[in-house]
Amino acid sequence: MADQDGKVSGESSQSFVGFVQRVWPRYRFAQPAHLVSLIAVLIVAYFAFPGGDVQGKPSTLVSLIHLGCFATYFGAQIWVVFFAGITMFHVLPRHMFGHIQSYLFPMFFSLGVVTLSATLVTYLIHHPYDSWSRQEYIQGGILAVSLLATFFNGIYLVPASTAVMIERHKIEKEHGLGSKVSRETDLSKLDNNAKYQRINKRFGSLHGMISICSLVTLMGNALHLYYLACNLSTL
Repeated sequence: MADQDGKVSGESSQSFVGFVQRVWPRYRFAQPAHLVSLIAVLIVAYFAFPGGDVQGKPSTLVSLIHLGCFATYFGAQIWVVFFAGITMFHVLPRHMFGHIQSYLFPMFFSLGVVTLSATLVTYLIHHPYDSWSRQEYIQGGILAVSLLATFFNGIYLVPASTAVMIERHKIEKEHGLGSKVSRETDLSKLDNNAKYQRINKRFGSLHGMISICSLVTLMGNALHLYYLACNLSTL
């Protein structure tokens, strides 16, 4: 059984590596092309349709940065939480899933810190702090909490959980586990392994805190989306 599992693991790894080798060389120049095209379209639109800039009010550019940064991270959250994460969990072998997440999560939360910072700064430009109403206090607080939760995730929780995950995977590999998807992995043979149970408990705690912080940010962005919808005069 162990040999069969190892064979499955090897085939899965070779399949994944083969996929990357086949696709990446052709696709690696697509991202710069997409980025240049996106920036070019926005520049053309900015000069062709300058918007309703009013003297003494923030420019259309500030609004564009605010909406663009907010939409970028909120969209990324929806994709990661409801589509990418679930799909990878049910399709990829347990250890491959964790390995990929260890690369994706730092990028995901770094994106969050950058975009949420820009969202908060542009919000402050639109709504100077000394003139805040009760509603604007609430919105400013929501954006600040979302930023702090994302920062805490990226700077501490994710690196800590990744380090613990590596220790956990090491023990699982020693017992011939990790080559199947998580729902098909029988971890019962490690029930009496005190070290593994201690590491597993630590990982569960960190993963739970990551989920809570992510949920806080997702709810904050959803509330900000509602706030923006309430303040749209036209679509």
